[in-house]
This record gives sequence, structure tokens and C-alpha cells, in this order.
Amino acid sequence: MDESRVLVVSASMGGGHDGAGRELLRRLRERGHHAQMVDFLDAFPLRIGWLVRFGYWLELRYAPWSYEATYRLWYRSHLIFQPLGALINLLTGRKLLRWVREANADVVVSTYPMASLVLGAARQRGRLPIPVATFITDFAVHPLWTHPGVDLHMCVHPQSAQAAATRSGRAATAPGPMVPERFHADLPDRATARQSLGFDNGERLVLVVAGAWGIGDVSKTFETIVGTGRYTPVVVCGNNDQLRKKLQSRNGGHVLGWTDDMPTLMAAADALVQNAGGLTCMEAFAAGLPVVSFEPIAGHGKDNAEQMAEAGVAAYAAGEDELFPTLDRATSLAGRAMTAKGHAMFAGDPADEVLALAAAAAPQPVAERAPRRIGLRRVTAGVAAIAATYAAFTAGVGAAAAHGIGIAHPKKAGSVYLAVRLGSDDLNNNAFPDALRRANATAIVPGRMAESQPDALQRLQAAGVPMANGGWGHRDSVHWGRARSDLVRAPKAIHAATGERPREFVPQRRIDGFDLASARIVHERVVMPSVVLTEVKAVPKLRAGQVVVLDGRGETVDQLLHNLYDVQQNLAASGLTAAPLSQI
Repeated sequence: MDESRVLVVSASMGGGHDGAGRELLRRLRERGHHAQMVDFLDAFPLRIGWLVRFGYWLELRYAPWSYEATYRLWYRSHLIFQPLGALINLLTGRKLLRWVREANADVVVSTYPMASLVLGAARQRGRLPIPVATFITDFAVHPLWTHPGVDLHMCVHPQSAQAAATRSGRAATAPGPMVPERFHADLPDRATARQSLGFDNGERLVLVVAGAWGIGDVSKTFETIVGTGRYTPVVVCGNNDQLRKKLQSRNGGHVLGWTDDMPTLMAAADALVQNAGGLTCMEAFAAGLPVVSFEPIAGHGKDNAEQMAEAGVAAYAAGEDELFPTLDRATSLAGRAMTAKGHAMFAGDPADEVLALAAAAAPQPVAERAPRRIGLRRVTAGVAAIAATYAAFTAGVGAAAAHGIGIAHPKKAGSVYLAVRLGSDDLNNNAFPDALRRANATAIVPGRMAESQPDALQRLQAAGVPMANGGWGHRDSVHWGRARSDLVRAPKAIHAATGERPREFVPQRRIDGFDLASARIVHERVVMPSVVLTEVKAVPKLRAGQVVVLDGRGETVDQLLHNLYDVQQNLAASGLTAAPLSQI
């Protein structure tokens, strides 16, 4: 077969879409074809694609009921979401078509539903003369995954393919999941895998996963399994460091962060407990590991759990009382029928179907078209959607943060978390660093100070004083501009001065979604003060778990040191100790 050129459109939303896209690239390139992958989120203008990712993460983590309601509403009437679809087309369509032209592609494959909608619409309107295929990574086929303009819907199971064909009215096949070869072959045996990982050969190991983001009630799953002592959980927390630290502080089980050694973990485990039905679930089917769905996440997690159980490839424990009987069945002889059905899903190769689709139609270059006139209604809908998104991301997220959503939460032990926001003259006093160290306080450093006084920060560092990011140190009326200054520019200045990156951001203003998203990207925790003290304020009675910030701006060093002494006396009288912000 002549060389084909394939453009894969994925999205960095978790790990499943990119994982399937990378595996398709590998298979195509291995056969001598030209394949490249782009991120759909990069098609949004002004580099706002990260807002889409963050909004999705925020909704799954803090408002799953909202995601569940929206997800179900699409099934009932997708027509009410037409303005949103029009907006996404308006924002991303032009760049997607440019990518197609630049790739000189013979076929386009999407592994992300929003990309499939935009490509399908372009194909249907005659703006895209080459075939479009969608690889549906979920077992359950949500309406977002299908479009009548898509030439071929590739699914992981015949049950899924039937649903895709019904919804789209177009061709749908079931070649099976897109899983790397290392999950199919050359897996170590159980004893060898356990020995290499340091696990006891006699343990009944349950591998617990929650995707790349560690979303869902993983703590409940961990506690439920540990509580009985019948099984030992091996929890993979993905990129969720907060979850990893939380579970590692408890007794029992094995807790891991991000790992590339999933094949060995699956070879060592007796069963997989999962909550999303994503890529890891498909990898378990390839590895022959029994799969149990428990506490599935909202929307597609619940849908996948129900559909997989109906197909007989996985079990679904709908409650705590069902988890252990379900695990017992999955890890006994009865579970072999389930794993056999999981293995049978790998009936073909999606790469073969992509190449056949590319060869079936003579590719034509996508002609440049004159800009189309956009109707007033579409413009109005687009503006309204942007305005609503902006309002939700500023005022809405700010209100949520005021109630503690997305903010680091102190542990109410015997400590008060103490920090001092530095003024411009504080670092010129040689006694100041030692006073902060003795008080066990964190120095909140503005970025401008780090840039102008790097030697002073190095003295703080030499004295053993921990430092937090205090923002850049000036006001900016543009939300994303101030987020960039406070959470990108300021940490860089602190890192340049000390060689260390701050891990806490203590804002001096109300925060919004731009701040939370930026903090997530630079791996900083947002810490909101419970009490802010200045020279004119008497020190109130402090309580365990509070975050106390002494604001040194506008005060002399002597006034600030006096305030710090008063706080220490207050803590001693209350039987409390001071702790740095890093211990929150």
C-alpha cells in the first residue's frame, strides 16, 4: 500500500484521549505511514484551551452533579446545546481546517468528542473533502461522540458500535480498544511482578485507579478495602499529589503517584477497581485482569460502568455491601469468563480501518474559502456563551473559592499556620530572618521584591526560612493578566533568586478561575488567610487550624517584630504551636 498521511486530533483532557492517539500514531508509523497528532485545545484562540481543560477538571472535582446533569441532558435534547456547538465551531473550525491543509492529510481521525463534532460539521458542509473517522474511547457512546458527517465511528465493543450506528446513521465498527502491545504480551508472571514491586506474594492485591487526574471518591474506596483486611489496595493516584499524600499518611495498602509501570502492576494484581471506564480499564482487558467498577464518577463514569456490566466484560459493585462479594466472584473461577470476554474485544486493529478509509477516497486539497457571513443569532449566541463562561470563571469561581472550593485546607490539629507578608524594608534588617525562623513562620515574598532584592531572599533561605509566593506585587484589572503576573512571573523571579520554586500562593485579593487554573499549572496550592494582622489590630484569640498572616507592608520592622512576638505569646497561652504553610 502507498504511504498514507494521517492527522490525529486528540485532546489533553486526562490521559485516555491522548493515549489512544499516541498508540494509533505508533501503529501507523511502524507500518511506514506518515502520521502526526495535534491537540484540539490548541485550536482555541488566544490560547484559552487550558480554560476548557480546567473547567472540566473543576466541574468533575467540585460540582459532579453539574456534569452529571449536563451529560444526561444531551441524551434528552441536544438541540438546546446548538449555540454551544456553534460557538465551538466558530472558535476552532478555522484552525482545524488549517491543520488539515498543512498536514496534507488523506484522512483525519479524532479521539475526542468535541473535535469529532467540529470535523463532522465541516465534512457535512463540504468544507472537508477527505474522510473523517472517530475512535470512541468510551464504552458508552454519548451523543457528543457521534455526528452524521463523520464517515466512520470506530468503537471498543460491538454493543458500542451498534449504539454509534443508531445515533449517527453512519458506519460503525468494533475493532476494539487501542492499547499498547506491552499490555498484551511479555507480561511478567504474578510472582515475578510482585517481587520486582516489593509486594508480598501472599497478599490479595486490588489495583485501584482513578485516571490521570485522580478524580472521584478514591479515599472512600481505599478506606473500604483497607477496613476489612481481606484485600490490600494498591492505589495509583496519577497526577493528584494531594490525594497521594493524604492516603500515604494512613496505615495500610500501597499508595503510588504517577507511574509508567502499569503492565507490571496489572500482572501483580488480582483485580482492578476503577471509576471511569477509561484507558486503564481497556489496558486491564488486554492484560487479562478482572475489572470491577465501584463509585464511578459522574456522567461517562456511570454510563461506562453500566454498559460494561451489561456486556459482561466487567462487574459493577453499586454499593459498599456489593464490593467484596463482587471482588470474590471476579477473583475466582467465575471471573475467567469475564476476562475472556474482555480479551475478545480486541477483534481487529483500528489502524487497518483508518488506512482502508484513506485508500477508499481520492484525497483532494482543502480549498481556501472566502470567509462566510456569520448570522446575527450565531454571533449573539457566541457572545452570550463567552460572557457566561467569563462570568462563571471570575465571579462564580471567586464565590466558590470563598467557600473553600479549590483552596488548600488546613488540618485542625494543634497548630496555627503562620506567615508574614514582607514589606520593602523588612529584608534589610539582619535580625529579621532569624526572627522568622524562630517563630516557625513562612515568608510571603512578592515577585517584584524577589527580582529587585535577590540577595535578601538568599539570606532568608540561608536562615532556613520557608518562602511562599505573594504574587507579583501590583494590581492588574485584567483577570488573566494578573493571574499570569502572580502565578507565572512571580514564581519565576523567586526561583531565579533562590533556585527553589514556591509551593504555596497566598493572594492579597479575591481570586478567580484564572488564578486556580494557573496555580494548577505551576503546581502551587492556593492558601487563603483566616486572619490578617496589622500593627493597628490587636491579636485575637487564635484557634487551631487557622492560617494567620501578619501584613508587614506599611509597617516598620520594629512594629512587625512586635506583632510577631504578640502572636507567639498568644499561641503559647492557648497551648498552640506555629507551623509553616508547607505543612497545611
